[in-house]
Amino acid sequence: MSGIESVKDLIKPPFANYDIVVYFGCGLFSLPFMMHYTGSLRVNPTSFNFGIEPAFVATLVTTLTVLFSVYILGHIIAYIGSQFIEKLMDSFFGKASTIVLLGSRVKQGSLNQMIREQLRKGFAKNFTKSTWLSGLVRCLSHLPALPSYILIFVFGVFGFYRTRVSDEVIKVADEKVQNLSAHHASIRVDTQWFKPLEAIVINNNPGATARMYNYLVISGLFRSVCTIFLASLWFEFVYLVSKFWGLDAPEGLLMLGNKSLLFQFVSYASLSLVYAFSLFSYLKFQRRYVEDAIFAFVFTKG
Repeated sequence: MSGIESVKDLIKPPFANYDIVVYFGCGLFSLPFMMHYTGSLRVNPTSFNFGIEPAFVATLVTTLTVLFSVYILGHIIAYIGSQFIEKLMDSFFGKASTIVLLGSRVKQGSLNQMIREQLRKGFAKNFTKSTWLSGLVRCLSHLPALPSYILIFVFGVFGFYRTRVSDEVIKVADEKVQNLSAHHASIRVDTQWFKPLEAIVINNNPGATARMYNYLVISGLFRSVCTIFLASLWFEFVYLVSKFWGLDAPEGLLMLGNKSLLFQFVSYASLSLVYAFSLFSYLKFQRRYVEDAIFAFVFTKG
């Protein structure tokens, strides 16, 4: 049996689902956006033709270079997303585990009030003496998406954070965490409770871990997609302002060949809508990752 297991380990693919979907996938997805916007700025494309002989070797080297370049680009996009999407959302809303904990205690109609209160606290936290510079840089990076954020806040479009975990489940999880060891903190907003709970599930429940990994992959995908759309919104925002002031602006992504100010606004508004839905999806799957970990922790025997 050990020989069979060794062979299985030998033929395992070197890339995990996260690499393929998030890094390769988003690296490829970003290329049409880069070609559209950098083409408008007349940037010369990079050549991957190295002139190697024979021809099939040159083709192989070129293909591998492109694939690794896309993979590296996907890593860069994911890192930028972790800094400017994930950290900013966590600083304003709180961690997904905190939102799930708070959401389990609110009534059906008071979710919006709780989220708005979290946003107010997050805004104040971002501009304390120690965090004002990083908070300012991250907030300014989202300037083109500000109209979307205002509409979301005013209309209370926070359904992506409506949790399925009840307060009773949280209480059972709290009792179970405290019974495991005296050193484990209880489940409260001001304690680091989720990482120990997550580690217990990952090390003892393969089925739940597989579901959680799927949510992790999907949330990582949408985080990178948000990064791509946010970068696109900067171009669309600059094009729209330039067009408004009567300057000759390049065409937006979704103008369909019409160069009027109205279609420039439609292109910006359409990308803003897609960006908002991508952000909702990212936050929702973060929430579902936490929820599955809690459910697996509470309802798994042993």
